[in-house]
Amino acid sequence: MGIIAVHGGLDTSRDKQYLEILQDAALQGHGLLAKSRVQALEAVLRILEESPKFNCGYGSVLNFDGVVEMDAAIVDGVFSRFSAIAAIRDVHNPVSVARALMEKTKDVILAGDGAIKFARKHGFPTANCVSDEQLDAWQKARESLARGEKPTQNLYTGLAYHGDTVGCVVWDGEGLAAASSTGGCSLKTPGRVGDTPCLGGGIFASKTSAVVCTGVGEAFIETLTSKYVDEVIAGGSEPQQAIKSALKRLHELKKAEGGILAVDARGRVGSAFNAGQFPVVVVVDGKLLEDYQPVNLRQELSVH
Repeated sequence: MGIIAVHGGLDTSRDKQYLEILQDAALQGHGLLAKSRVQALEAVLRILEESPKFNCGYGSVLNFDGVVEMDAAIVDGVFSRFSAIAAIRDVHNPVSVARALMEKTKDVILAGDGAIKFARKHGFPTANCVSDEQLDAWQKARESLARGEKPTQNLYTGLAYHGDTVGCVVWDGEGLAAASSTGGCSLKTPGRVGDTPCLGGGIFASKTSAVVCTGVGEAFIETLTSKYVDEVIAGGSEPQQAIKSALKRLHELKKAEGGILAVDARGRVGSAFNAGQFPVVVVVDGKLLEDYQPVNLRQELSVH
């Protein structure tokens, strides 16, 4: 029983090789859902963090200095528990560090060197998170800048193909939870932290809903978009309606692109975006929903 929905990031390809990884992650996570919401979320995102095709863990984008700094967060709506890791380096699975923080301490957010020290103390080994493809993309982007040109790579990845923050929401029939992991924006300022570890910005869960967002983090933080989605659902809207309203609001307030995925306490899933692509996979009671696709609002919002 239960629902797991996972997205691969804004502008990530919907090609078969990407969807298959997302499907495998969702199915593996669903197998753990009866045991633990948090364990299921961690399992899903670990698979994406270990694939160089997604902008999280190994394969994350590089910041301006050529360093991978990652954010990850988990929120359990049943117990109002939240934990996040920000600007962490040299670990393959930031989401697992976030889970350890939730279960072993009373701290809510650790960042930078403190997050790294915590990870080492709890047995997470030093790991290289720079993929060859991302390093090559970073070098080309820096060369473009040196020539006074704007890099042609995607903002969310620095690559010719695309990908941004990944996220997952779950409903186990009793409660809701969410998790996200990201390498952030390509060529970001060293030390920059996005919306993933900002509760109410890029991630939220309550007894009402579980919500994850992807896009330019600053816009989600300044508009508290994930909390807004939860409030609209609490007011009686279905997740799909709430997400459409949130993306319209995000566009009006910030002229920003984004993708949002949510599930509510009645097991209703919603997802929409206003960018190029947004791959979403949904598993209900152990079975993949065939050909599930989020709603593309790009054209509708661009005329406003």
